[in-house]
Amino acid sequence: MCGIAGIISKNEISQDVISAMTQRLKHRGPDAQGIFIDPNKRVALGHTRLSIIDLSDAANQPFLSQNGRYVVIFNGEIYNFKALRGELKNRHGVTMRTNSDTEVIAEGFSIWGEAIASKLEGMFAIAIVDHREQSLFLLRDRIGKKPLFYYKSESEFVFASEIKALLCHPSVRSNKKFNKKVFGTFLHLGYIPEPETAFTNIFKFPAGHYGHLNSNLGLTVKPYWRIEEQLGLPRMNDPIKQLDALLNYSVESRLISDVPLGAFLSGGTDSSLITAYASKFVSQPLKTFSIGFKESKFDESVYSEAVAKHLNTDHTQYQLSENEAIRLLETYLDHFDEPFADASAIPTMLVSGLARKHVKVALTGDGGDELFLGYGSYRWADRLNSVGWRLIRHPLLFSFKHFGNSRLKRVSQLLEPARKGSIRSHIFSQEQYFFSDHEIENKLLRDTLDYESFRYADPAGLASSLSEEEKQAIFDLKFYLKDDLLVKTDRASMFHGLECRCPLLDHSIIDFALNTPFEMKRRGGVNKWILKELLKTYLPADLVNRPKWGFSIPLSQWMKNELSYLMDFLSEENLEKTAIFKTPYVRDLVDRFHKGEEYLYNRLWVVIIMQRFLINHV
Repeated sequence: MCGIAGIISKNEISQDVISAMTQRLKHRGPDAQGIFIDPNKRVALGHTRLSIIDLSDAANQPFLSQNGRYVVIFNGEIYNFKALRGELKNRHGVTMRTNSDTEVIAEGFSIWGEAIASKLEGMFAIAIVDHREQSLFLLRDRIGKKPLFYYKSESEFVFASEIKALLCHPSVRSNKKFNKKVFGTFLHLGYIPEPETAFTNIFKFPAGHYGHLNSNLGLTVKPYWRIEEQLGLPRMNDPIKQLDALLNYSVESRLISDVPLGAFLSGGTDSSLITAYASKFVSQPLKTFSIGFKESKFDESVYSEAVAKHLNTDHTQYQLSENEAIRLLETYLDHFDEPFADASAIPTMLVSGLARKHVKVALTGDGGDELFLGYGSYRWADRLNSVGWRLIRHPLLFSFKHFGNSRLKRVSQLLEPARKGSIRSHIFSQEQYFFSDHEIENKLLRDTLDYESFRYADPAGLASSLSEEEKQAIFDLKFYLKDDLLVKTDRASMFHGLECRCPLLDHSIIDFALNTPFEMKRRGGVNKWILKELLKTYLPADLVNRPKWGFSIPLSQWMKNELSYLMDFLSEENLEKTAIFKTPYVRDLVDRFHKGEEYLYNRLWVVIIMQRFLINHV
């Protein structure tokens, strides 16, 4: 796990620039830093290393292939690198100089070229410079666990693991402009989906794609893996047995490490299952970590402690006070480089800091909800497409948003007709308490701002046999997981130099979940049924069959108390300064929130974050 940065230019590159970009990523790789500049000073690469596999200096990057043609920088882990290493040795006669996965990439690319993409199992953002062709090859993992941003002009191509490093480049910084067309999308979803960012000329390199930049700086980007193309794969007769085998392989392969390793353990289904499987493969009790809130409504530490006891883990738990979490707020808002509304990044940063005191690698349960129908919003996808619900979606129900209680007001917003091609994002948005398309266009944004709504229609190739719930889950897999949850995990953990690995997001498990019958995901009203069936092998029923809790913070309460100072971003003066929002509507939301309509807190939160971003980046 590391940070990468690079510049390919038609003009001479200053070492000071690539050095500044690399230094800005030091938190991602505190163990070693390296820079490569070609003799013509037209190519520069920077790397900050978090040493996990092969701790020797010989494995440091940038890494040169044996034939001298390729230079590699790489962020992530390749879990099947030993198998690929064996293939390179036995079939191609390659003798390795190190025990690193980076060398496998360098030598593998020398032989397989772009075909290496489908061979790699893991999480990765890779850049490979070809000296002979004077070109660059980029590669990002299938589901988008590792970040990669880029800027392109006629004379320069600049890339990095985080936007903050890109902004160290003079051209990127001087040409920085707000990407106003995504403002509405952020207010609707709480994050900015790829390939867009908050800046017009900075882009997210797409997950599951590889790219080729030729000597004239022409960029070609192609997919090597798509979610839709995994549908329709053969099924086994015994899904439980198949998933058990896949989890054993996925977890065991993610325990490869030359440094101490542990796991996040919230006590929920996903983290408990991963911890249970991992505990089978370690000789000493697995180190596990959790954060508990002193405010009991948001504290599930009793469950994580009980699970840790049953699985005999070496558990470390920290009881977090509101004041400690709030002190981290400004750091979280600045660290993500663009508007990002998922405030659960705060406890994620805190549990990462706790774990980093003991280990360098932590397993997580990310992906279980999206793959196996863990969210309540999926049931709304089914309801809103049923004949009965379509009949009762009457304008009378929308009036509840004016005089009903908070729950009825929320439901009335969910029942509001969505634009064609927007039902998936509408369901997600209203479950998260964000703004609907109708609100954004007609009430929230000023008429002078061109509003471009976020559109997503189920792809034509999406199997007709899938339920509405499964289609909604695929939407989350393509967007919410990739551009929110995995971003949160990456930035929060790498802030502390901690590597997080996600066994449930092995592509073989994704393929399995996409082709598993619905009744294996939900049965008898039980979400994630197949995961819980496996978990029953390790835990008693009372720890398996309990309500979903979630990793949240008391944000609504804080906004009325400790974080009330943030409301200043919603003052008439500041709203007029940015000239994005209709001041009367925002002020009305603030008044309603303080008068008891607490469900509006996330609407206000995304506006605060947008306002803060615009004001602080002028």
